[in-house]
Amino acid sequence: MELNLKHPYEAGVDHVLERFFSESHIIEKNEKIGSCNVQLAELRKDDVSGKLVIEREMMASAPVPGVLSGFHREWNRVRQEEHWFRKDDDEWHCEFRVKIDGVPAKIKGEMRLQGNGNRCINYVNLSVRCDVPLLGKKVARFLADDSHAKIEREYEVIRQLL
Repeated sequence: MELNLKHPYEAGVDHVLERFFSESHIIEKNEKIGSCNVQLAELRKDDVSGKLVIEREMMASAPVPGVLSGFHREWNRVRQEEHWFRKDDDEWHCEFRVKIDGVPAKIKGEMRLQGNGNRCINYVNLSVRCDVPLLGKKVARFLADDSHAKIEREYEVIRQLL
């Protein structure tokens, strides 16, 4: 399953990226989206690259169908790892992976934060794959839909906090 999203911000690339790497912003954002037990396993950024690893417990955005309850619960421990690289003064790229404890799926993607000093757009591409026989497509569809809802909620919160 693939998702392609476009998130415009009324702030420049540098400001948005600074917030993406701000510990207080990360904690506040996660409180507002309802995450629990948030831990920053790694947070570093310099002028050309950055790495963010966040671990948290997240609730599913919709009831988990009974057939999928063996793979995905109402609350799940999630680890998200982001690797950011400066492309030029007006653009940063990110490769990320998301691991949900106990869920046999691969969630990965790219982000491209592009703009200027006044506004920017974050282009998000997400891929979800599950190779479990018979249930793989259902698991992937649920995770893609769940991820989409969570990404949109997170985007709204980020916009409020900017």
